[in-house]
Amino acid sequence: MAEPLVRESQKLYALPLSEFTAARNARAKALKPKDPELAAAVAALPKPSVAAGALNELAHEDPSEIRALVQSGKRLRQAQEAAVSGKKGADLNEAIAEHRGALDRVQRDLRRRKLSGPTLEKATQTLRVASLDPDLWPMLERGLLHEDLTASGFGLDPGLVPARSKTPTPKAKPAPKPKPDRAAEKRRREARERLQQAKAALAEAEQRARAAARDLERARTDVERAQERVDKG
Repeated sequence: MAEPLVRESQKLYALPLSEFTAARNARAKALKPKDPELAAAVAALPKPSVAAGALNELAHEDPSEIRALVQSGKRLRQAQEAAVSGKKGADLNEAIAEHRGALDRVQRDLRRRKLSGPTLEKATQTLRVASLDPDLWPMLERGLLHEDLTASGFGLDPGLVPARSKTPTPKAKPAPKPKPDRAAEKRRREARERLQQAKAALAEAEQRARAAARDLERARTDVERAQERVDKG
């Protein structure tokens, strides 16, 4: 998203939902004479869902807790990736606890807004997904969300990697080292490479799906506006 459109979007998404559509249309009309391309992009901005609107307002009014949640999500993602790959990294249990604490603090702020139960649940799920997805971190921090998000395959989640048990297990006597099976090691290496390629393809496909969903929403908005003009004669 180009920076001028980001600035326009931030202003509009900071408004109460009841004011969004009129303000968006008025701003697009004002921009059209001097910047038709930006005006068209502003006109196509979708109205946020109730849950996304609440998160956007929170990001604009009190950004500190949102930033803290994003930072904890970054650390959790790094810890999970290290655990999955077998590399040394940040303590996973500590990262999970930090992310849960940050999520709880934002939830408390949301509850003060007296959202309905289903809306609060959607907002919490959106927070969980956005705080663990690098593509969505800037959208969450800048208050630019417009839809309810659900967990997807490319995102990491605290439940995907089991926490290490704190109960010590008795040490067994080391077994004799088996002779290396070079053929088996080659198959494992090739399998790991295919897994990485599959993950990359999945991430790319899901990114295209998100873009298609945004295009669909914009097209739906254009149809609705066209229908309104037809109805008005």
